[in-house]
Amino acid sequence: MSAVHRLARGVLTVALAGSRSPWGAAVIAELDEVKGTWPVLRWTAGGLWVAVRERRRVRRAVVAALVATAALAAFQLRSIPSGAMAPTLSIGDHAVVDRLSFRLTGIDRGDIVVLRAPSGVGGSSGVGGSFTAVDRVIGLAGDTIDCAGGRVRRDGTPLDEPYVHGAATDCTPVTVPDGMLYVLGDNREVARDSRHYGPMPASGVTGRVLLV
Repeated sequence: MSAVHRLARGVLTVALAGSRSPWGAAVIAELDEVKGTWPVLRWTAGGLWVAVRERRRVRRAVVAALVATAALAAFQLRSIPSGAMAPTLSIGDHAVVDRLSFRLTGIDRGDIVVLRAPSGVGGSSGVGGSFTAVDRVIGLAGDTIDCAGGRVRRDGTPLDEPYVHGAATDCTPVTVPDGMLYVLGDNREVARDSRHYGPMPASGVTGRVLLV
């Protein structure tokens, strides 16, 4: 075997190591049948192209797996445990919760969020002095929230709330502090929310409901 053959075999063996393509093994096996320096070099170039193409497929598979993993981490299917958000979200509904993008775009008024709320104020019991609640964001930091005539007002303007279910809304006037959110459940008769425990820390938000 010539030095060119030996060098070509060594290069192809390294380049095609771990290849699952049958062409990779064939390229190396048939190398000895190739005669002449230039044909050997052309054959080696072809084998290297097989290696590059194989690595591209592997990289695409790895990228696809990473994207799928990121999607699973970013979104969660969550069952609604209470009627506090009815009729928008009913008990037993399954909602798609986005756990990532709101950290980049921020929370907006009208968003339905999953957040950690103080224990002892309704909803499901939790661990460590808090429980998970699902509420609608009514006010952001700096907003003044009050109620008049059974309607919620933000900075003196009555809100249009077609999603509200139940009795007229009554609340204590409050200006939302920095880093806090004023949240209410859509089912005002049942919900235990910022009317009862005040504005909630925005840092307690763990997700934003996207789909039901």
